[in-house]
Amino acid sequence: MKINRKIPLIKSQFVQVIKNNSKTIIWHSLFGNPKIVSKDTIALLNIFSNSRSLSSVLGEYNIGENGIEVIQDLIASHYLIPKNFDERKFLAKRMQEREESITSGSLIDYLELIMSEACNFRCIYCIHFNNLGITDRIKNPKKFMTFKIAKEAVDQYLKILQRHGKNVASINFGGGEPLLVWSVIEQVIKYCISHYSHDFVFRFSINTNASLITADIARKLKEYRVEIASSLDGLRDGNNQVRLTKSGGGTFRAIMRGFDNLAEQGHPLKGIAITVNEKNFPFLDEKIINWASNRQMQEVRIDIDVIGMVEIPVDDIVEKLMRIRQYAKSREIEVAGFWSRPAENLNDLTLNTHIAFCGAVRGNSICVNPSGDIYGCGYSTKQLGTLHQIESFYVPGSRYHLFVKDHLTGAIEMCKGCIIEGQCGGGCNITQEFARATKTVKIKRMCAFYRKMTRKLLLEQI
Repeated sequence: MKINRKIPLIKSQFVQVIKNNSKTIIWHSLFGNPKIVSKDTIALLNIFSNSRSLSSVLGEYNIGENGIEVIQDLIASHYLIPKNFDERKFLAKRMQEREESITSGSLIDYLELIMSEACNFRCIYCIHFNNLGITDRIKNPKKFMTFKIAKEAVDQYLKILQRHGKNVASINFGGGEPLLVWSVIEQVIKYCISHYSHDFVFRFSINTNASLITADIARKLKEYRVEIASSLDGLRDGNNQVRLTKSGGGTFRAIMRGFDNLAEQGHPLKGIAITVNEKNFPFLDEKIINWASNRQMQEVRIDIDVIGMVEIPVDDIVEKLMRIRQYAKSREIEVAGFWSRPAENLNDLTLNTHIAFCGAVRGNSICVNPSGDIYGCGYSTKQLGTLHQIESFYVPGSRYHLFVKDHLTGAIEMCKGCIIEGQCGGGCNITQEFARATKTVKIKRMCAFYRKMTRKLLLEQI
């Protein structure tokens, strides 16, 4: 790349720096592109804290050919920019160019069927009942998905995929507790295989509390190659603080029975998800990693209650998560969560990749409830359309279009100036929805938590 040496250059205001002894990581809070750099590179970058032409810098400093190459790389990565270059306008133009992919429907690649708005558990932090409970959705008399609605959703979803030349269909069964209507789930799977297996490779998955997994259901889940996502909020004492039956009893034994049935049928879980709040946080420690390792799991997700935003000091949460994460590595288990998403997103360049906090706000998913209403996320209260409107679901000006557009990088006002603005994008949309509706969630705590975890995870890399 040839540089005009007379053009004034300046260090971008979006450059972020983390140091750890002799090593330093820099990233661009809008565009990403993290780099591990030397002290010399930081010194070179800081020369341009005030606008300088390259020719004036070369006249004043003995940089050499290697230094010029470093400067070229800093320019290509937008760490050094022309003095009057407006990075936000540049980003906005790129995001505008991206809208065609939204309004064509080409982003859609995932279908969630909300099989049940009911559940046999009453976990005290439950996203489903707490967030949906602030709207009429949870009061909808149609609690369970019928095969008729599911079939229509599948047919319409596969039409969208075919329109864009896609042949991999990802279908998730969610809820509530989807196994309350296992017979319909099995009908849907059989329908997909019998009617569409020549045109699509199906990837089925289910989010279940596992308590209803019998030996027969476990055998069929294995037969249909259904990937299973399930939760356990700690070992017995921790789990039974928060993950409860409708009558308030513990659920650990029922969950273990489901896990054991899966293992006995040769279809064991690859990992579990843990949700943490004040009640089970004291019980969370390395023992859960030992338990997961003994069951030959590869992943343990640990998330802080995304709608409650617990009152535990952020530093205490961060310290415990990092300690458990480091211990898990020694047992060859990956520990991640929503808190690792911004750091993960740093691996992609915002200008080249549609980065978002999750697939819902990225526009990748459509979630259909038992009434045939469509949402971006199974826990969302924001309806984006209905199955009857599916042909115009993603057209310009549709609720889906505006929902995805409003979550594009740089579009969220509250995020502007944050050190992970381009990588976090406002965090979990459900947290935002609940906060707006109840005025109780401390969004600033969530933001501080994500920022601190991102810093820790980046330091971990060096």
